[in-house]
Amino acid sequence: MKINFKKIFKETPEFLKILGFQNAYIKEKENIWVLEFMPSKTLTHSNGTIIQGGFVSGMLDASMSQFIMYKSNGKNIPLTLDLNIKFLQSCKPNKLTIAESKIIREGNSIVFTTCELYQDNVLIAQASATNKIIKL
Repeated sequence: MKINFKKIFKETPEFLKILGFQNAYIKEKENIWVLEFMPSKTLTHSNGTIIQGGFVSGMLDASMSQFIMYKSNGKNIPLTLDLNIKFLQSCKPNKLTIAESKIIREGNSIVFTTCELYQDNVLIAQASATNKIIKL
């Protein structure tokens, strides 16, 4: 189901624009949050052929954090306490990149999440995170 991103987040944060944010939605049956990115060549190294790993990490972290915010209607702000990433393939510029996040366990002040990042239906990175929740 497509969502009205601005209803929850008011406006797209600048860092998401830099990462090439395109869209956000929820797969309700699976309870999976999806962010779509189109990373540009400006995020690359290796003569413009590979997205730098820090930007890939940002896509993964953003997806997991945005899911927590979405589920609380913007009332919970997640602070990432730890972020573990496995890079499995290189991320290419100017190709649709899909980040799919799940909440594994949710307490009052700590939330555990996972995320998988895909290009052309190929898994390119996996992440898990622990987030401290700040209530607004």
